[in-house]
Amino acid sequence: MRKPKLRELKEALRAVLFGPFTSKYPFEPHTPPDGFRGLPKFNADDCIGCGACAEVCPALAICTCDDRLTTPPTRKITQRWDKCIFCGQCELNCATKTGITMTKTYSLATLDRKSCTQSVQYELVLCEACGEAVGTRKQLQWVARRLGAKAYANPTLIVLADGGMKLAAPDAGRTAEPALARNDMMRVLCPACRRTTVVRELWGE
Repeated sequence: MRKPKLRELKEALRAVLFGPFTSKYPFEPHTPPDGFRGLPKFNADDCIGCGACAEVCPALAICTCDDRLTTPPTRKITQRWDKCIFCGQCELNCATKTGITMTKTYSLATLDRKSCTQSVQYELVLCEACGEAVGTRKQLQWVARRLGAKAYANPTLIVLADGGMKLAAPDAGRTAEPALARNDMMRVLCPACRRTTVVRELWGE
């Protein structure tokens, strides 16, 4: 049998006389260092509901659900930390950089997995022509603010950024025109309907 190394014997004697080097958790709270990736947390003031965090989550711990039947339509983003691998991709790819952040909360043990959820909900803007989701109202207004004067190149952003100017009544269009024609220019449209409108205006049917 080999004799123990002097270094190991020294460490053993020190542990007996002065106690172990480990922390005293859970009897004393432990403060994680900076950069620790703990529980992701939504910041309702900075989150715009774009869903970028759900797109990049490798564990599918974040999901978006659009409810178009409510008044107004809503988008709900839910994060489940029982499925989270705490990789930090949601924080890294957040459009506003602070909409969802990794906190230092690490004590997440529970006996009820249903309680391991957090969510945010925002008003959803739908295309006035086809009913497809364009984005949340908060997201489109954030984009308009970021673009500044360039936002006036997009009629959808003009209408939403200015709170719905109502430049014309809903029935002000000419009946002789087909759907998605010139009279639809100043409506809230998805990219596909906007393209169809512009192409028909420039090139006709």
